[in-house]
Amino acid sequence: MKNKKILIILIVVIVSSAILIPTSISKFKEKEEIKDKIEIAEPIFIVEGNEKTKISAINNIGYYEFSIKNFKDNKVSETGFKYIIEIVSKTDEAIKFELYKGDEQIKLEELKTEELSITGNEKIEQKYKLKVTYDNTKGTQGKDILEEVQVKIHSEQMEIG
Repeated sequence: MKNKKILIILIVVIVSSAILIPTSISKFKEKEEIKDKIEIAEPIFIVEGNEKTKISAINNIGYYEFSIKNFKDNKVSETGFKYIIEIVSKTDEAIKFELYKGDEQIKLEELKTEELSITGNEKIEQKYKLKVTYDNTKGTQGKDILEEVQVKIHSEQMEIG
């Protein structure tokens, strides 16, 4: 009888422990070996531009031409790119900027374009022209125009697949 009581108490303790203390123990181990030759896609994104342009109160319009290419010599980029063109300038209200891709005017919002793109696997050259105009009716007469303007291209490689 005494052994029966001990056995019942032991069973009750084990069952209540299992209910009150939920634990899970598991062990998982897997090893997978992959052997393959993987080639990394070669990205090519080149920006080329012409010489500096100068404007003045007399010669108040200047153009800066540049292009974006996805190839160099006979090698073409295997990936595409998305990019934004930014005009960086500390100019005043007398200087205006217009950006063109071919004959189409590209909208500039706070001197930045929306996201543009160039694809991969085929030779592409996108030509741009930045028109810089000095409005001498808004500028201070007799003031020298000494402004430096930069064209920055912020690019990011597109995912393949």
